[in-house]
Amino acid sequence: MENASVSNETILEIPPSLILFDKYVTIAILVIGVPGNILSFIIWMQKRMRHSSGYYLAALAVNDLIFLFLVQVFEVNEIWQTASPLSLPVICESFPVVYLTLQALSPCLVLAFTTERYISICHPFKREEFCTIRRAKIVMASLAFACFLLTASNAYFYTIDEHGCSQRSGTENIFQIHQTIFESIAFFFVPMTILVLNVLVIREMRRLSRMEPTQLQGGTSQRTGTTTIMLLAVSFYQIITTLPISAVYTYEQYTPERDKTAQENLILAMTIIKEYGITHYAFNFIIYMVTGKMFRQEMRRLFLRPFTKLASGLPRDYSSLSTGARNNTKKTWVSVNGAAPHREKTPTSETLL
Repeated sequence: MENASVSNETILEIPPSLILFDKYVTIAILVIGVPGNILSFIIWMQKRMRHSSGYYLAALAVNDLIFLFLVQVFEVNEIWQTASPLSLPVICESFPVVYLTLQALSPCLVLAFTTERYISICHPFKREEFCTIRRAKIVMASLAFACFLLTASNAYFYTIDEHGCSQRSGTENIFQIHQTIFESIAFFFVPMTILVLNVLVIREMRRLSRMEPTQLQGGTSQRTGTTTIMLLAVSFYQIITTLPISAVYTYEQYTPERDKTAQENLILAMTIIKEYGITHYAFNFIIYMVTGKMFRQEMRRLFLRPFTKLASGLPRDYSSLSTGARNNTKKTWVSVNGAAPHREKTPTSETLL
């Protein structure tokens, strides 16, 4: 998978056109991904959307947002070749740990809500036990801690030398073994598990669709089906953007003997696929908008809320004025025996309606 360190020698072999491609495509992805993840987090944290899957998706948005910023920090150092904080003590050693933790946590969060959706669809009687907000929070914290443990040893592999922050000499073999284990778990076994669970969910949904229509009607069933389609789209996009990168980087590590043409083609493929892989940290918002009916409704409600409040205030003010005018024009009836004038009581709350 995308490593948090790229040697200067590798950068020099990349043609200038590819360097420009790498620079500006990343910027374009950030322009889409940063506001998209911010809006996604805000919407998933709305009261109506705060179910267990909503918490997973809100955590995914925060994770992907921070990761996109770290991608730009990494590329400023390695691709743009300008000064960055990566050459400072402590940051040099800690940056790969944070970078790779967030990179691995994204597919793990997708696996978490995919597992939840599998339980909801394939084992509905266990849904109340396993698909709760409290359990979602525990799972998210556990996954973050597990990803940190998996990547914490990267702090040992990086140090500051005359070239800046680079891999510690003499650790090449153990580093390659460590990266192979890390990438196999985070970017092969996790996506493959997501794929298997998705297949089981789709198979169960097809079975349910063949049931009698009366058994499938109802708002809850429709909402569950819509949410399932959205989550399936997110998880499948995770798979198709992760597995190709794993395949290319595995080929790059274990086929060192290549001629010049093969090396150039490999660099081209790695650059394109790397940018393609980053998109799953940025494009979830687009998937939500296309496939999530409730997400679109909440998005519309969020943007129309200021205008709705303004519009709801106008009739209230008009009602207050008209009610006051009516009260001022009421006739006063005097009793025939000369008693004091009697006025009709006006409720004190009437002008607030």
